[in-house]
Amino acid sequence: MRKMKRKFCFVLAFVIALVISGFAFADDTQYVLEEAARRDIKIITYDQAKEIALQRVKRENARVKEIDLDNEADDYPDGTDFRPVYQIECISGYDKFEIDIDAVTGQVLKFRLDD
Repeated sequence: MRKMKRKFCFVLAFVIALVISGFAFADDTQYVLEEAARRDIKIITYDQAKEIALQRVKRENARVKEIDLDNEADDYPDGTDFRPVYQIECISGYDKFEIDIDAVTGQVLKFRLDD
């Protein structure tokens, strides 16, 4: 009984940690980080990507609502099988912006204001 209780507490703590972290490695994030390391590719940080996005939005009250790191090789056909891209959603007032940033170069690949 005591072992079962301990196991339950461990599982519960793990689930709570995942919920609190907001599933930090959602989507392809873990894969992209591991693959970049394996290929010896240096990617920009979340903070650098956020700064690039906010500079592109050019609004004082803009803030990052969501940021994901994904492999977008299929969406940008340039002959590679690996292209790490930050997908960022910014909001400013009632406006929502979608921004894709190349995670290696920091180049803005897509910038769109959603209506």
